[in-house]
Formats: sequence, C-alpha cells, structure tokens
Amino acid sequence: MNLKLLHIFLLSTAGIFLLCTPFINMTELANGLVTGKMCWFHLAMLFFSVCVFLMMSTQKGTAITSTFSDLLVLFFAVIVLITYKWSLNPEPEKLLFAGQLVILWFLLRYILTTYRELKFFFLFTLMLTGLVEAVWGMQQLHGHVYSHHSLFRLTGSFFNPGPYSGYLAVVLPVCLWTAIRFQKGMHYFGWVCVGAILVVLPAGMSRSAWVAAVVACGWVYWAERIGWEKTKAIYSRYKNVAVPFFAIVILLAGCAFAGLYGLKRDSADGRLLMWKVTGKAIAGHPVTGTGLGGFPEAYAEMQGQYFGTEEATDKEKRVAGCPEYAFNEYLQIGLEQGIGGWIVFVSWLGSMMYYGIRNRQHGAVGGVLALVVFAMSSYPLQLPSFWVALMFLGAVCVTEKGTQRTQRARIFAEKLLTGLLALTAVGLFVGQKGNYEAYRRWGRMQMLYNNKAYESVAEDYHSLHDKLKHKPEFLFEEAQCLSKTGQYTEAIRVLERAKRLSGDPMIRYMIAKNRQALGDYREAERELLQAIEILPERLYPYYLLAKLYAEPEFYQEDKFRAAAGTVLTKEPKVESTAVREMRTEIKKILEKK
Repeated sequence: MNLKLLHIFLLSTAGIFLLCTPFINMTELANGLVTGKMCWFHLAMLFFSVCVFLMMSTQKGTAITSTFSDLLVLFFAVIVLITYKWSLNPEPEKLLFAGQLVILWFLLRYILTTYRELKFFFLFTLMLTGLVEAVWGMQQLHGHVYSHHSLFRLTGSFFNPGPYSGYLAVVLPVCLWTAIRFQKGMHYFGWVCVGAILVVLPAGMSRSAWVAAVVACGWVYWAERIGWEKTKAIYSRYKNVAVPFFAIVILLAGCAFAGLYGLKRDSADGRLLMWKVTGKAIAGHPVTGTGLGGFPEAYAEMQGQYFGTEEATDKEKRVAGCPEYAFNEYLQIGLEQGIGGWIVFVSWLGSMMYYGIRNRQHGAVGGVLALVVFAMSSYPLQLPSFWVALMFLGAVCVTEKGTQRTQRARIFAEKLLTGLLALTAVGLFVGQKGNYEAYRRWGRMQMLYNNKAYESVAEDYHSLHDKLKHKPEFLFEEAQCLSKTGQYTEAIRVLERAKRLSGDPMIRYMIAKNRQALGDYREAERELLQAIEILPERLYPYYLLAKLYAEPEFYQEDKFRAAAGTVLTKEPKVESTAVREMRTEIKKILEKK
C-alpha cells in the first residue's frame, strides 16, 4: 500500500507539472510566452517519464486494452515523419514536441490503466488551471495585473484573448460535468469554476470560444441529465411539435451566427478568405502535403495565384493577410499532412469521443468536443498548452480498466515497451537541451537589436544561425543586421531561407531593398511585384517600387509615375505617420523629376 501511495504521489505531481504548462512565461527568453512553455514541457516530460519508469520497475504488470485510438496515434506520427521536408527542416522543435506527445499518450494510457483514481485527479487539476486562468483574467480586467499584449487588457497567461478564451472553453465543460455529476464538495467546486469562467469568457470577445463553450456544455448537460431514452420519450410524446421546434432552433442558431459574423465582419471575412485559399492549396498537394511547417509558404504562393484571377474580389484583397496559421486546424493538417493525414487525425478525435461516451467520461468528452469546435476557426494546436490538455482528456476518454497479468512474458514485454518509451522521452529532452540557452541569448541580443546596435550584435546572430535558422523572426533580424552593416549578399541568402518558412511580405520587401543596394534592379522589381500579387492592398511595396524606378540606373518614367500615383492616391487600411512620411517623400521625388 505504501508503494502504491508513493507511485500515485509521484505520478500526480508529474501530471500537475505538465498541466501547469499554460502558466509558464520565461521572460528571459525570446518570445518567452511560447518558447518558455515549450522548454517547460520538455522538462516536465523528463520528470514524468522518470516517474513512470520508477512505477513500472516496482509494480506488477497490468494489461492495457489496446484501442483504435492508439493505432491512429502511431499512424498519424508516421505520416508526419513521411511528409516532413527533411532537407529544409522547417520545424525541428515541433518535430521533437510531436515525439514527446506520442510518448505522453502511451505513458498516460499505461498509468491511467494501472491507477484509475488518477483520471479524476487530472481532470480536477485541469479545472484548477481553468479557475486560475479565470481569476488571472479578472485581475487583468480590473487593472491589477498586466496583460501580455499591448492592445488587449485580457490575455490570461496567453499572448492574446483568442487562445485564452479557447482554453477556458475547453475547461468549462469539464467543470460543468463535475458540478452536475458529483455531490457536496466537488459539486460546489465545479460550480465555482463554471461561474468564474462565465464571468470572464464573454470579455474575451472570441466568437470561436463562445460557440465551442455552448456546443460542448450543451452536450454535457444533455448527456448527464437527459440522454437518448428521455429524448426518445419526449419526441414520442410531442411528435407533432417536433418539426416546428427544430425549425425554430435552426432559425435562432442562424440568427446567432449572423450576429457573430456581424460582430467583427472584417475578421470573419479574413478567415473565410484564409479557408478558401487553404482549400485551393490542399488541391495542389492532396496526397503528399507540404509537410509540417509548410503552411506559410504554400499559402502565400496560392494567395498570389488566386489574386491573379478574376475570381478574387476587391473585398477579399482588402481583408487579406499572410497568416502563420490557417485559423482552421483541419485545413492546416490537410495542407501539411495531406488528405490521408487529415482523415487519420479526424478519426483519432472521433475515436476518443466514442470511447469517452462508452466509458461515461462525459466531462472529458466535453473538453475534447470544445477543442474540436474551437479548432474549426482558430489555431489551438499551434500552442503546447492545448496539446497537453488534449492528451490528458483523450487518455481519460480512451482508457478502460485493466486486468492483472500473470504471464511473465507479457509482463516483461509490456514493461520493456514502457521503459523504452520513457528512455526515448529522456533522449528527446537531451535533443532539445540547447534550446533554452539559444533562446536566452537571442532574448539578450534583441535588446541591442531593438536599440539599433546592429554592428555590435551582428556576429552574435551569425553564431546562433545554425541553432535558430528555423525561426523566420530570427532570420529577419539576422538579415537586418547584415544589411545595416553592408553585407547585402549574405542578408539575401538568409532572407531566401526565411521566405521558405514564412509568408510575411516584409521578407520580400527586405530582399528587394538588398537587391537594389547591390544594383540588381530586375530581381528587386520581381520580388516587389510578387509581394504585390500576394497582398495587393499594401501601400509599402508600391512606395519601394517608386523608389526603385526613380534610381538613375533603372529610371522608367511610366512605371515610376504609376507606382508614385498609387502611393499618393491608394487608401491605406489605417492612416498613420508612416503613410504620411511615405507620401511626403514620394512628392519630393516627383518634384525633382
């Protein structure tokens, strides 16, 4: 018994460390809100793996009932590896993270089969994280705690209100299930969590999170308090009014969605354009996909092609951007891992909910359902916090009661596999151990970079190039240092790699400026024209074109006056000091010509 208590204590502590991933913010690192969480996750996985290894080494074997979900996890991992562009290696950190997630899934399946009491403990811990986030948000709304974004008061421990609201929406159905299912202590705790989240959630202004919360909580209430039998009985009793009732519900739902669309019309139009362009990009890579991290480049290329057709509207061009994510995880997976990967991933989510319903884990199913709905119009799976929550919720859904084994061969095989998984997790931790120091150095370098001390920090950026060459933000800063110190050719080489990792038009603008500095005017023109094809409503590339055509060695009066006219007459998205300065400079050049 004492050994069992020790096991439960170690495993529960390790689980708490993993579920606390959303709270981590390592300010000493570059982009510490994201990179800090990733570093913490790897450290927590090291501890978790050691604890599982110790448990496995000191207890009897337990039969784990294999499920279809387990097979799908492995299958999807294989697809990710097969479709990955190893020559470019665009996302080595995400690849290591994915490996840790696969290990986490199977280690969770093992420990939850052995100690079923940990199921509710992990759900309780997840609820507690939601309560902490809700209180954190209240403090931000009242001005007692700073947010992590200069434009928003409410972000919780995330970098903007969208992911923050989505995380609360994932936790909310688990809290509601606890409040409905249990009595006394846990009953009250569940309602406290529900109340706290409902106070904050509307302030996040995330329509995706609202829809996810309503759908998931509605399902949880129906599953716990109504169910199929009562539904059939009610339908039989009120059969004559069933059709009008459902018609009214559908009408009200349509009005609600129309209201949500009107709440932020430009934002909604922008997402519709993203999905449309991503769908066209999927059609270009239906089987092989673009590989993990291949979305930005493929999206930018397809958007440029689409805007070159008559099908594109002026409204679409006005709301267009070059996003890092598709704002729809299913479309992004379809583009990066192909249609086969999409089928496997969707099947995995569906299988988790199926097993959860069969095992009467309605709270965990509600959490998965909320994430499934939220992922239709946001990017939760680009953040480690949501993956950790999904792994725990999914493992709780899928895991059934195990049986004690007496056959030594089976016990040995099971323990060997678990031990290998734990050791692999340690190996993956070692594989990323240099990331913390690299991001810490980059964070220090950014202070000098932001103060425009380019010469002082240029060599430091070069020394970190091999470690961080998968980060387009780092490459952009490195290229800026090279450009400001006159190393234009090296700057272009760095930016060409960044262009393959990101759709950010600033990369193309900077390539053009460096080409122009070298006197390579034709290539500079080509870059700017391609940038305009991708984002035709941006004013800055026309300004750069006008300055390019004004060069004495490349002067073309008709093209210059056309570009200059666009700068002076085109209506910008936002009037700013930068726009006024560009127009003033172009007017001066026109006066001289």
